[in-house]
Amino acid sequence: MAEHRPGASSEHIASGPPPLADANKNGVPVPDPAQAKALPKKAAASETKDSVREIIETVVFVVVLVLLLKSFVAEAFVIPTGSMAETLYGYQKIVKCQECGRPFPVNCSSEVDPQQGSGPTEVVGAICPNCRREIRFDKDFPSRSQWPSYNTGDRVLVAKFVYDLNLGFLDMPERYQVVVFKYPEKPQKDYVPLNYIKRLIGLPRETIAIHYGKLYHYIGLNYDDLDADVPQLELWKDAHMHIDEKPALKLFEDGKFKILRKSAKQVLAERRIVFDNDFQPKDLVHKGEQRGGEKRAGQEEQRWQRWYGKPGDSSWSYDDNDEPRVFKHAARETSGMDWLSYLHLLPVNNRSSLRRELITDFMGYNTWLDATNMRHATPAANWVGDLILECDVEVQQATGELVFELSKGFDRFRARWDLTSGRCTLLRLTDSKEEELASEDTTVKRPGTYHLRFANVDERLLVWVNSALPFGDEGKAYDAPRERGPRRENDLDRPASIGVKGAAVSVSHVTLWRDTYYTANVNRGGNGPDAERNVDYGNPDDWGPLSTLPVRTYYVQPNHFLCLGDNSPERSDGRSWGLVPKRLLLGRALLIYYPFDRVRRIE
Repeated sequence: MAEHRPGASSEHIASGPPPLADANKNGVPVPDPAQAKALPKKAAASETKDSVREIIETVVFVVVLVLLLKSFVAEAFVIPTGSMAETLYGYQKIVKCQECGRPFPVNCSSEVDPQQGSGPTEVVGAICPNCRREIRFDKDFPSRSQWPSYNTGDRVLVAKFVYDLNLGFLDMPERYQVVVFKYPEKPQKDYVPLNYIKRLIGLPRETIAIHYGKLYHYIGLNYDDLDADVPQLELWKDAHMHIDEKPALKLFEDGKFKILRKSAKQVLAERRIVFDNDFQPKDLVHKGEQRGGEKRAGQEEQRWQRWYGKPGDSSWSYDDNDEPRVFKHAARETSGMDWLSYLHLLPVNNRSSLRRELITDFMGYNTWLDATNMRHATPAANWVGDLILECDVEVQQATGELVFELSKGFDRFRARWDLTSGRCTLLRLTDSKEEELASEDTTVKRPGTYHLRFANVDERLLVWVNSALPFGDEGKAYDAPRERGPRRENDLDRPASIGVKGAAVSVSHVTLWRDTYYTANVNRGGNGPDAERNVDYGNPDDWGPLSTLPVRTYYVQPNHFLCLGDNSPERSDGRSWGLVPKRLLLGRALLIYYPFDRVRRIE
């Protein structure tokens, strides 16, 4: 929910009568005493009244102008809750992890602005999304004065005129825009407007489906006859969304729904951290003689592992006197590819040991520790297979090949650069069978440093070279997999990898992200359509239910929209209370203007 905080400022522009005499030596007008005495008393009084009137008129004009701007052009809002986190912050505390040093936000709306009227609940801890260490303020900070303090939510500027132009298609909101609207059920509470902010997903007369965290749509179902007797002002209610009706489910089963794909900018806006290699957890770093040595059976101290066929084959190395933040590969003649592969290692048994698990939609923002019950409010996890890999690559010798690889289910997807020509080829590997999807020229063909990013999101591959998109904003789409669900050899053993063959390169600032996962279940208890997600993500024998997750469908009534929060597993949105009538849309959120370190355009 976005709560409006009123208040505006303006610059007063004053004006007055012309000077009565010449200026002094500094150029400042000086009145002539004789001339002033010669003025009749009535004239002086009249001038005083005129000055007062001009001041009043100016103030009134400025106030009216501000009110007009606020009513029809733009208005500022503050975000109090975390329904759009981490795209937009509500009230939060910035916590610096004591294990890896990475700062992250944690929700504290329940402490600062509780929404349910139950009174404030102090937030006294959280879990780091990077290394999964539990941070307890009472244990990790010497004194209470050093505990993280709360920050207000993001201030956003909302354009209020864009949906009121009455210019046909120009005033129609677009999918994936972040919009502000009045809550349909109760637009006010205690005479205070209840304004919500969400991401617009479903358009009028569409049926939206949620499946494996992805969004799909179908145009063609019509419920006008069934809803003919429903009052127009009640069409927004969830009872008229025709949730999971058999015709929609059958169409989805038959493959008639099409997946919704985000733009490249929106992919970056909705990504969430999996692991930032610049922030090394202390318990995941090689110790002593293990640094720079050969890979041992069962050795899993760091997340990015050198992977090869037999000991001594790899040309990957890193500084023996430092944590493995920078990986170097020496050029040499070889018939195979040298790999760095990511292992999603998580602490267990009070951090006494580590084990591999599937990547899930875990988010530190949702892990606030309740001071009353001393328990974390972490939602149930869901496996996420859509990943984004990025790093800086310093090419020292423009020969050989560089490969980024992302796994999902049966498939491995690769972006392969020929460092001699700079050509990038997108590949799909299924059951060891390689399929070329697309190929484009890039600038990665001479010595230098490049910021590279490879994403497998929404059944489509995207590539960035610095700020350029060689395959365009649409990327390269591929056919849906024949089967769903994770596979041990891909999603557990090597969900993301960097490979080099015959090239001299240095890789740094390695970061792995995941896409936003939209949950079909709005009940955090796990007793709804997502109940199957309660599995052991480290045990492949327990993954059976993940191969057949159910689908949920929603129909969007004419002149209505389906709006969902980016923080899907934590907050209620259109999945639980219904649609947004077009008449209740206030405008589009354009940018965060405060705090200053978060100023940016909202995608």
